[in-house]
Amino acid sequence: MYLYKNMPLLPTQVIGSYGTPGWLFVVRDSMKRGELGSIDIREAFDDATNLAILEQEETGVDVISDGEMRRFNFLVGFYDLIDGVEKIPWERQLGYPGPDMIDAFRAIGKLSTPKGLGLPEELHYARQRTSKPLVTPLGGPVTFAFRINPGTVYADKKAVAWDLAPLINEELKRAVAAGATHIQLDEPSAIDDFVPLPDFIALFNRCVEGLNATIGLHICFGNFMGRPAVAHRTYEHIAPIFPDLNVDIIHLEFANRGMWQTDLFSKYARTDQYLAAGVIDVKARAVETPAIVAERIREVLKHTDPQRLWISSDCGFSMTARWVGREKLKAMVEGTKIVRAELGA
Repeated sequence: MYLYKNMPLLPTQVIGSYGTPGWLFVVRDSMKRGELGSIDIREAFDDATNLAILEQEETGVDVISDGEMRRFNFLVGFYDLIDGVEKIPWERQLGYPGPDMIDAFRAIGKLSTPKGLGLPEELHYARQRTSKPLVTPLGGPVTFAFRINPGTVYADKKAVAWDLAPLINEELKRAVAAGATHIQLDEPSAIDDFVPLPDFIALFNRCVEGLNATIGLHICFGNFMGRPAVAHRTYEHIAPIFPDLNVDIIHLEFANRGMWQTDLFSKYARTDQYLAAGVIDVKARAVETPAIVAERIREVLKHTDPQRLWISSDCGFSMTARWVGREKLKAMVEGTKIVRAELGA
């Protein structure tokens, strides 16, 4: 592992996104109506980033982020920076999100990112606002390709993902050159939908090729509107590929699934890989107590060496009310302190 030689036992980490301040929704609506100038917009997102960093620091989390405040819904805003795609209207506009609302973009040409994806700029601003370790998260090629209809340009979404991989690698190298020390790719659990596992291994390793940084992989079950995206939330088919991934920290979601499958990491991961266990249910509106968090950590420790365990939430907090997310992070930190004390740390 490249970084974190002086971290406490059971380091705590955010996944990436933080709860959105209410006023930022007003700003975004004003942006859509063309009511704001560039300075107004920059100031608003700077202020939101400052707030996210401040509140994460106040909760006591060891590794924080910039809150992803400059991003829209975790991923959607990035498509504006990808040449070769166009937005397409859904045939069903009313009602709740469903699988018929997956394809929001269509490939109309070979994909490219001539202006990058903005990671160095995000990092530069955040680095000026905090001295804490920062995680730099980005959706992986499968996640990006998931919402792109291949049109007549690509044979299928797998081909889209393969064209995205070198673009993501280039952006991550720019981020590392700008000072990023902890890179994290966010990818879905339902990989076999259009990318077989051997391809996923190769895609992930292509994205992180040549990066001199700690590498994390967050395997997510989805959190759109505070709900999972998949109906069968299991890691059984994914865990056997852990040793083949060029990754240091593997983030797995446990809290929302009743701490199921906490034994899989120790069964399959390499001894030089770390587990970041999700012990905070971001899809639940209730706030965990520190005692509940400690109980969940103890469950993970039944199968995992504490020296190889990190503590995190299941997913980011972009779909969580800001005050709820803040209280959940506080509980995560306090619950971790309970277990650290029990371990003599």
